[in-house]
Amino acid sequence: MDNVQEKFMRVALAEAKAAQAAGDLPFGAVIVCDDKVVGAGRAQNNTVGDVTDHAELLAIRQACQTLSKNNLSDCVIYCSNEPCIMCAAGIFQANIPKVVIGVSRDDLPNFLRPRRIKIEHLAEDSSYKIEIIRGVLKDQILSLFENIKNN
Repeated sequence: MDNVQEKFMRVALAEAKAAQAAGDLPFGAVIVCDDKVVGAGRAQNNTVGDVTDHAELLAIRQACQTLSKNNLSDCVIYCSNEPCIMCAAGIFQANIPKVVIGVSRDDLPNFLRPRRIKIEHLAEDSSYKIEIIRGVLKDQILSLFENIKNN
């Protein structure tokens, strides 16, 4: 596994832990450009009360503000968990060409709602070219879910 991928996934993992400590589910994301974190986000949909406050969208928003641009085609997003459909759309809209994922939905079948559509399927359907890497720090991220009850 690439040390750079692990390095930035640890930052996403820290965001996920912060989300969990605040009372949200442990989801975190960071946007990296030129080996620098330019955007970070953690799930806030429970604590803020906005169902769209997902880690990925907050990280994208911050990266766009930091870089003063909407086109993030020179960036990479690191997601502790596989992006949902809404977040995948945000990734496509921002033109992010590479997604590094820690845990996929299939890794948490008893916790997350099953979904047959993966980010790869959405990309294929929209002819969006994207590189997806899975399983970076998977076990460490999965451990965050050990004491969470499935609602």
